[in-house]
Amino acid sequence: MFSGLYKSLSIVVSCALVLPPVVSAQQTSSTAPIPPQVVNAHYIFVSNGGGSNYFDIFDAGPNRAYNTFFSQIKRTGHYELVSSPSEADAIFEIRAVAPPVPGLGAPAYNPQVILTIRDPRTNAVLWTASANVRAIGTKKHRDKDFDQSVAVLVDELAQVTGQPLTTAQAKAIDSNSRMSTAAKVFIISSIGAGAGLTAWGLYRFNNPPKLTPPPTPAIP
Repeated sequence: MFSGLYKSLSIVVSCALVLPPVVSAQQTSSTAPIPPQVVNAHYIFVSNGGGSNYFDIFDAGPNRAYNTFFSQIKRTGHYELVSSPSEADAIFEIRAVAPPVPGLGAPAYNPQVILTIRDPRTNAVLWTASANVRAIGTKKHRDKDFDQSVAVLVDELAQVTGQPLTTAQAKAIDSNSRMSTAAKVFIISSIGAGAGLTAWGLYRFNNPPKLTPPPTPAIP
């Protein structure tokens, strides 16, 4: 019972401590140029980089990142998906990671989906981008949030390659990379309250109150 509470607590902590994406997709005049191979790639091979057991909390587990990304990138119609790396202009490797966040009493993780674009001939990394995953709520809600994170990753890729984004897509990218201060305060407060209740429950479980028997009436 307590292990389940501990795991749920770690999931909430990870939502409060999500890190910004690995790479900002938007290029300005002061940034280095984006490799032409990334911008001009048309034939792509989608590679499953896997994921950790942390993602068993989602439907399809660690493979959900690959399945969702494959279907979403195909739906854009911007790329031709090929069946082998030798046919591709670029390899799109998608993986799900959840590195631990140090410095906390309870275990906490920073779940993300990461896209790595590689040269199919040299395997050199050409580009990397990521999106945060918010793992909170019911399983149905977690799966929905996961798919939205993958959609953000696809939108970041579109931004990098010069494709126009809608206002909603740009807003989703920005929202994924940060969380409001009010939300953080609420989550951290909830964590503190939950941890306190859990500690009190453990104490009461191990130290049940002693019942004093009523006094025995005197025999006349």
